[in-house]
Amino acid sequence: MAESRALPLNRLPDSGTSRTIGLLRWVLMFLVVLIHTNLVADTGCEGTLYGQLYHYAGHVVWLANPLFFLISGYLFVASSEAFTMKLFVRKCRGRLRTWVVPYLLWNTVFLLFYGVVGLLLPSVLGEIPPLGEMSFADILRAYWCIRGVGFNSGPIDGPLWFLRDLMVIALFTPLFHRIVRIHKLSLLLPLLLASLPHQLGFESEAACFCIGCWLNVWMPSLSEWLKRPVWPPLLLYVAAVVALELPLPFGGWTDAPLLLLRNLSGMMLFARLAYRVAGHTPALDWRRLAEPVFFVFALHFIFARVLTKFSARWLVAHAVGSAGFAAVHLLNALLSVGCCLLVFLLLRRFTPLSCRWFSGTAK
Repeated sequence: MAESRALPLNRLPDSGTSRTIGLLRWVLMFLVVLIHTNLVADTGCEGTLYGQLYHYAGHVVWLANPLFFLISGYLFVASSEAFTMKLFVRKCRGRLRTWVVPYLLWNTVFLLFYGVVGLLLPSVLGEIPPLGEMSFADILRAYWCIRGVGFNSGPIDGPLWFLRDLMVIALFTPLFHRIVRIHKLSLLLPLLLASLPHQLGFESEAACFCIGCWLNVWMPSLSEWLKRPVWPPLLLYVAAVVALELPLPFGGWTDAPLLLLRNLSGMMLFARLAYRVAGHTPALDWRRLAEPVFFVFALHFIFARVLTKFSARWLVAHAVGSAGFAAVHLLNALLSVGCCLLVFLLLRRFTPLSCRWFSGTAK
């Protein structure tokens, strides 16, 4: 306990860490777009070479989830002063502008968009009822879980389930911060939580958020840790991925710890690689390029679904091979990001204030 009292209560990230996080935001955003532009579900090609390639690529792209929550936990407690309830309340007030308002705005935009689509092409909505047929309860669910119940479904702007869960998890930050302050070994608690099988809600996301808090408390300089070699986490990551592909006994009791090992080593590998890339591109201040990231993340689903639906039909009709599927998948991801950036630039050009509100950067 005496050791923990000698430590500062929390820290601001150093410049190297800030640049790394700025770059990682772009990487995570693109990984999410790659998830939503995959052609497997729309073409039923699970058994093809492309389906197998995407299955293995999932070990990489799905690292976006835990790393997103870890970075959020690290930054939520970052400050030059003690983490008190007063600071927590001030942080929550700031997040009203950067989290809550954009969350409500984007889900409202998607609700109206699906309303228009429902009038013109009701057959393409799937599980979402047309706006004219929605009850008041349906409209409320659009802002929380339009396609299911509780945390097992997303809001009408599907990718924003990240933000929904984060807003809930962040409410427990004072508890997480108190726990991780006890001792360095307090890290074992979120690790144990994330390694349990058959999780009910967002335990693994909360565990990653808590690990981020722990890093802020117990790592005096993340840059020194990020400078370390990339081969140890690479070997651990490869070993975990190989093990996950083997038919191991005991089901979730072996899968969950291996997923945790894959996620931890993969996040470490991503962070150390991003630190090196950010250090070799000093002319690019990734921190100043953060504004469009959330905008693209929130908007891309519209473009991604349209592109994948049309391209999947074309690929199947023309019997294109797996190499063509992979090329179109990547092209769809790039086009989705490009279309979103174009909308962002146009909105910033004509209505910069609304652009800042949608990006969560309004002041």
